[in-house]
Amino acid sequence: MLSLISLGGTISMLNLGEGAIPSLNANDLTSSFKDINAITFSNISSPNITFSMLIEVLNLAKEEIKKGSRAVIIAQGTDTLEESSFFCNLFWDLDEPLIFTGAMKNPSELGSDYLANISNAITLANSELARGLGVLCVLNDSIHSAQFIHKSNSFSLETFTSFNRGLVGEIKEGRFYLFNNNYKRLKLKPLKEITKKVALLKMCLDFDNDMLEYALNNYDGLVISGYGAGHVMARAMPIIQKANIPIIMTSRCESGKAGLRTYAYAGAEVDLIKNGVIMSEYLSDVKARALLISALSLGITNIKGMIEELI
Repeated sequence: MLSLISLGGTISMLNLGEGAIPSLNANDLTSSFKDINAITFSNISSPNITFSMLIEVLNLAKEEIKKGSRAVIIAQGTDTLEESSFFCNLFWDLDEPLIFTGAMKNPSELGSDYLANISNAITLANSELARGLGVLCVLNDSIHSAQFIHKSNSFSLETFTSFNRGLVGEIKEGRFYLFNNNYKRLKLKPLKEITKKVALLKMCLDFDNDMLEYALNNYDGLVISGYGAGHVMARAMPIIQKANIPIIMTSRCESGKAGLRTYAYAGAEVDLIKNGVIMSEYLSDVKARALLISALSLGITNIKGMIEELI
């Protein structure tokens, strides 16, 4: 037996007139397949998913494994799928696969990908090769690690990419082909609730320091999506030097990594590191935020060590 938990999203939407809205439940999504325990957790668009909801989904998924499911599939919207899957990957300590899928075209549209993605998720869930790989994401015949998956286009069926490390594998002719299983995982202790707030700021030309000061004074942690390899304006440094909360610096670029030792001008990585800022390495801004909010809620202070474990 397999289990599918539906959270909503485009995969569950129908266009009933003015545009697509959540309409289908988990039973509707799995009606074409056999031996699936269908569970409707919610029916919302993915911008409305919260960390607290994901904690409940994780607990539900683990209960399904205890009841005998070989794997659990999570169907949700694609807008926040990269964050949801990464967050769950921090806490999924089982060998049984936890698989995220969704759709870029709702079931009302010609050429909708929803059935193909569900079918491929089932194929992956039934493969012994998927065991022990952590949380995986299945879309457009491609298998991504939750650690590196990224939505790169607002409408294209080929929106999801895995910058820097490549695909885990693909589904072809009803079979899972494994390309890469060299992904490091954190296995954090279960998180009961989110107790901390983490802000995310994206650097842009002539950035206003008022927002930086506000974040440092009103949040428990801060992630900065910096220029280039992870930089800020020189005028931001006096504010950062006075910070008493953890700061993770990421790159606003779509791919690549945050620097460690290439640039030493004021506001660049060497200067930032000297002033206590943690460089994210290959973590994207939204995933760095998910990591930091999880760590702080668990009382973990060695954020740099956690990031190094994922390199």
